[in-house]
Amino acid sequence: MAAPPLSSKRGNLRGIISLSRPRNLAIAAFTLCLIRYGWMARWPLQEGALVTAPFQIFEATLVMLLLMAAGNIINAYFDVHEDRINRPERAIVDRTVKRRVLILTHQVLNFLGLALACHLSWSIGSVGPIVMAALVSWILWRYSASWKAQPLIGNAAIAMLLGLVPLWLAVMEAPTASPQMQLNLIQNLGAYGLMAMAIGMVRELAKDAMDIEGDEAAGKATFPLQYGTAKTRWLCIALWALVAIMYAGGVLRWGHISEPAAWATWAAPFPGWAWCMWLMTRTVPNWKALSRATLATLILGIVQCLWVPMI
Repeated sequence: MAAPPLSSKRGNLRGIISLSRPRNLAIAAFTLCLIRYGWMARWPLQEGALVTAPFQIFEATLVMLLLMAAGNIINAYFDVHEDRINRPERAIVDRTVKRRVLILTHQVLNFLGLALACHLSWSIGSVGPIVMAALVSWILWRYSASWKAQPLIGNAAIAMLLGLVPLWLAVMEAPTASPQMQLNLIQNLGAYGLMAMAIGMVRELAKDAMDIEGDEAAGKATFPLQYGTAKTRWLCIALWALVAIMYAGGVLRWGHISEPAAWATWAAPFPGWAWCMWLMTRTVPNWKALSRATLATLILGIVQCLWVPMI
């Protein structure tokens, strides 16, 4: 069947918005704001207050969203062939959105994100924001261009970007923080980021397991293609066990657990974790359900920033 003609400018705009994955962008912004104004707002401030202004947090969030949107768009540019097999209903590149529009949009969004990061670095007197923004932009490009076709490397790259979201806040606060506050930022936000990375790794592996047919046709060498879904399942189980150990250790170390009932305060992500473990008890997991369950676990962990105790 012949492909439909390319769309109008309005259709291109709708396609760009869709390919930028606005839901994922909203979750990232939601995460950053809840950590900063939910959890971090209740930290003890004897060692120095959190001083980043709301406008600077807004600007930092905008930098993150622009770079993520640019990465999602260039990823769609490189994924045309496999998307037509794995997600035909969402394969709109070269059908309703022109490739050259994607390239131009990627460059514009990247430029705006890096320009805002430069202004942010100047306003807080630190090169941290521009260095991190440039690193994120480079990783997203390398992922789309080559890394996602290599076993675990592409998965680890995207998982690392997920873990950098809380560290973005540490970069913003560190220049004016006392040594003790800097240690708190590294410990608390670093631990949060490590767990987010492990959960993100499971989700990326599940998505690769869902997309085996299209990835094979495109000549990619993802982990499920190279080693099979059975080994992918065991790797996901090991990562989820690691998440449980890290989370329990972190709560025991910093969560002020004085009695068993206090664990309930930190239990919001547990239903999502249990759902994932139950899905992986099957010899052939429902990979789509596992991807959704990992996302649900991440969101539950974000929401509990509204009430977990200060550390």
